[in-house]
Amino acid sequence: MRTAVLLFALVPAVQAQACPAETARPVASLRELPQDVLALLGRLDKPHPLIADIGEKFNPSDVIYPDSPPLQRLVSGVIAKDCVELKVEFGGIAYFTEQVEFQNTWRGWVKTKGSYDTVKPAPKLVPGT
Repeated sequence: MRTAVLLFALVPAVQAQACPAETARPVASLRELPQDVLALLGRLDKPHPLIADIGEKFNPSDVIYPDSPPLQRLVSGVIAKDCVELKVEFGGIAYFTEQVEFQNTWRGWVKTKGSYDTVKPAPKLVPGT
């Protein structure tokens, strides 16, 4: 019984990476990612993108105000023909980083790993309310 539990516990640790190392190349900027992945990350949201590029300003705190920088920022990543692996940092009450993966499937690009969820900035205040 202990062996079965131990083997079950090790399964996630030995799963293959989404992007095989022999075909993947480093990501230097969000501009290198497919449009569908950028949309899933919130980079295409107007008027303010929801994720900052490597080196861009981002908001590491939990204070959100109109025109705040994004609460997420790309740290690093790799890309191959049908996969993208990204390390994203998240601001907020509990600052953290997370590995996020996307696969190009027959349905288009889909997120396959990570709890990444975009946090929208606070709405602008309307005078007189």
